[in-house]
Amino acid sequence: MILRRIIQHPIALVLYAVLVFAVGFTIIFFVKQDTERVVKRSQIAMGTIVEIKVRDMADDEAQHAISAAFAEIRRLDTLFSHSLSASPVTKLNSVGDEVVEVPYELYAMLLRCDTLWRLTGGAFDVAVEALVRSWGFSADAPMLPGDDDLLLARERSGWQHVELLDGSRVRLNAGVGLNFGAVAKGYAVDRAVEVLHTHGVREGLVNAGGDMRPVGGLWKVGIQHPREAHRLLATLALEGVCVATSGDYEQYFEVDGVRYHHIFDPLSGMPARGCSSVSVVADNNTTADAIATAVFVMGPSKGMEFLRSFPNIEGMIVDDHGTVIMTPGFDNYLTR
Repeated sequence: MILRRIIQHPIALVLYAVLVFAVGFTIIFFVKQDTERVVKRSQIAMGTIVEIKVRDMADDEAQHAISAAFAEIRRLDTLFSHSLSASPVTKLNSVGDEVVEVPYELYAMLLRCDTLWRLTGGAFDVAVEALVRSWGFSADAPMLPGDDDLLLARERSGWQHVELLDGSRVRLNAGVGLNFGAVAKGYAVDRAVEVLHTHGVREGLVNAGGDMRPVGGLWKVGIQHPREAHRLLATLALEGVCVATSGDYEQYFEVDGVRYHHIFDPLSGMPARGCSSVSVVADNNTTADAIATAVFVMGPSKGMEFLRSFPNIEGMIVDDHGTVIMTPGFDNYLTR
């Protein structure tokens, strides 16, 4: 079953808490016969439901590998959290204007985010926690912000307020906060796959709310239709590549028939318009996750032009009218 998270305004937090278990999940199909040995387990992490599957491996060995992969995902969930007190991101967000030394893994991610920000012309930006907070998504209480609140959030958002120094040191301008929601999930999938490899897994799949990467073998996965919860938009055959999807159906609320979602245009401070879903196929989930978000922010025309400029990245965009456009190579992954 495809799961999704729907937030209706102004429904109370009780309903919201129930719906948090349905964050943008994606159907997984098996290429081989149902009689093959498959070990699977699901946990809530990285703000979504994460499922790990291993096939053609003894149960005890598969369970051990899956446990190790989930342990890695939980570690990264803490590392990149913007709310847990033990997280270095929480500490960095709270000090403001002070130079802070951060763990090298976090610093390496910041360097990667800097590259992605420049590559996408600012469409990918993790320095948007002030915007996320102003819209209430950070506290799981989404709402329309007031004009003054939105203006202040815009002034306190943007990668230009982040300074990366030597020795894994970082400085944020006062009031600026980092939110890795557009990339941490993809990175966690990549790391989980690496852990499965080290534990001898030859065929498996990690799925973090639609960010999916296989380990060996051929896997068929379904991409959710952005407007019809029980319908697939497309079915892909993945082998040696991964896919990530960004959509306006994962976290949103509606006011007077207008949908307000969690993917923001860093410049306007408003939810990005023009796309309802973007799926990106790449050789790693970190890249696919970030590019899917950036293309969503760019919009269909500019986003498709951007995707076509990369020979090893393919993408599918559904615009806000339901029209589907794809890069030429994306068709190679569609099943018939």
